[in-house]
Amino acid sequence: MSLDLSRDEFAAADPLDRVEEALEIAGWQHERDEESTIQAVAETRWGDMGALFAFRPEPAAIHFSVTLDIKPVAAKRAQLSELIIMANERLWLGHFDYWADEGVVIFRYTFPMTDRDEVSLGEIRSAVAASVSAVDRFVPAFNFLIWAGKSPRESIDAVMFETHGEA
Repeated sequence: MSLDLSRDEFAAADPLDRVEEALEIAGWQHERDEESTIQAVAETRWGDMGALFAFRPEPAAIHFSVTLDIKPVAAKRAQLSELIIMANERLWLGHFDYWADEGVVIFRYTFPMTDRDEVSLGEIRSAVAASVSAVDRFVPAFNFLIWAGKSPRESIDAVMFETHGEA
């Protein structure tokens, strides 16, 4: 069985059209360029973060990422990697990644596009909601590690603590 992932049908449909529609419904500011990318503003509890949707035809996929507004330091790279693993264990959709060349932590998700021309609004809304939820929950853990000198375990434990009821 041959696994041919190339498709010529994308000339007729633009996979990012549905993404733009979802961003308009969500109220996210966004701008599309001529290189099959959409830059957007992700509104989180910790401020506005840069988001990106990019279509790639080979293999057919839409990449979605949110760049966290944190400043990792190279000396903490091993601890940062450990914290990312711990955070990713708690995510159902998407994952965090550290891009060493750019020195950034991102949340990312990929929509496979093989054998289809567009993603559903529900898929986009789910990925966007998952990204905001993950950023809201885990940015403090990254800051505890980077700025407060906490260990990866201490950092993750601090953000996983949940109160129940009212004080």
